[in-house]
Order: sequence, then structure tokens, then C-alpha cells
Amino acid sequence: MTTRKVENPNKKGNAAFIWAVLAVLAIALLVIGLIVYNGRENRNAAMQEEMIDATGINVAWNEDEDIIHLTGSNKDAKTAELFEDFSCSHCADLHAVSDEAMLDKLKAGEINVDLRPMTALDNGQIGHSTEALAAELALFAHGDVNQAFTLRDYLFTNQQSAYNKYDNDGFADLARDYGASDDAVRDIRDGKYIDTAKRMGDANRAYQEDKTGEAWTPRVLVDGKDIEDIQGDRNDWPQTLSEL
Repeated sequence: MTTRKVENPNKKGNAAFIWAVLAVLAIALLVIGLIVYNGRENRNAAMQEEMIDATGINVAWNEDEDIIHLTGSNKDAKTAELFEDFSCSHCADLHAVSDEAMLDKLKAGEINVDLRPMTALDNGQIGHSTEALAAELALFAHGDVNQAFTLRDYLFTNQQSAYNKYDNDGFADLARDYGASDDAVRDIRDGKYIDTAKRMGDANRAYQEDKTGEAWTPRVLVDGKDIEDIQGDRNDWPQTLSEL
């Protein structure tokens, strides 16, 4: 008696079907990979376009100080004290109309600025103002000046969408995407400058109160007087300062 092996007539068809499915999946994965890669490249390109070139601006900050000194080519140019808070909507408004002029006049040696950040809108807690300032301080501490100015600009320009969006990890990832140094990114992620930021914010509020009897942001003081009380509109304070 002869036994014949009966084969499934669909066997070859099933194998072809499986290979076709695998090919489709491979193509899909390739397409997804290209989309992700191109998306990352486009995002990096867009972020590079956002970068602020701070060439010509000298930044000096002693970690025991509450002032970030910004000077251009003329250290004897008139100096303003700029008080700002990353959670302050009016600070964002002032930034939008005056920051480009401030940077240009710093580079030209026409003005100098003592940046005095505040964190009053965190109401004594560790919130957006404090964490954002801590990230900025980490960048300045490691000499990542372009990244510090770019982060500052991003947080004010996009304040409505950025407010309370980032924790330490989020700020660290943002700084990394801007090309910050590994040391700065690590310090942001670890919250190294949180206490420093809180101290700085509290000290600058107390400084204003001691000097003028009250404190608010945004505020531009020159020789202890509000810039708008000296001459002109606060929105034009870099121009006004350069003419003093």
C-alpha cells in the first residue's frame, strides 16, 4: 500500500502572502523612520533659526550675586537695572517691544544692563519663575550665553504656551536641543540652581523695596529712578538709556 503525503494547496499562497505582509511592514517602518528623521531634522533646523547670537555681549555673573551683568564694548556706558519675572505677562510684553533693541545697543556699546530677575509670582514656592530662572543660570554658569539668551527669549515670546509646561527635565531637554553643554544640561536636570534662583528673586524684590519703597515687574531703573520718569516711554527704554 502506498501512502501519499497530502499537501495543503494553499501552502505556497500563504507563504507568498506572509512575505507580502512583511514587505509592506518593512516599507512602512522605513517610511516612518524617514518621517521621524526628517521631522527631527526640521525641528533642529527651526530651533537653530531661533538661536540668538549674543556675540559682542559680555556676561558676568558671580554665583553669590543677584545681578547678571551685561556689558558691551563700552564698560562706561550708562547702565540700567532691568527687573523681570518669567511668569509676568507685562514682562513678556516689554520683552517683545524692547529686547531686540536692548541686545543691539549692548553690542554697539551704547548701553549696559544689570539684569535682576525676580520670582515674585511663584508666591514663595518653587514654580515656573524659579525653575525657568534656574535653567537660565545654569546656562550662564557654563558659558552657554547664546543658549541662555535664546531660552529667555523663548520663554517670554511663548509665555502663554510655555507657562508651567516644563519641569527640570523639560527645561534640560529644551536647553539640550538649543545645543547647551552637557554640564549645563545635567545641572538643569538636577535642579542645581533652584535655591540660587529663589534667593536671587527674593533678594531683587527686597532690593527694589529698599531702594524705592515698592517692587514690581517689569521695571527699568536708572540711577534709582524709573526710566519713564526720566524721559520717554518705558517701551523705548534702550533708546532712552543710550541718550542719557
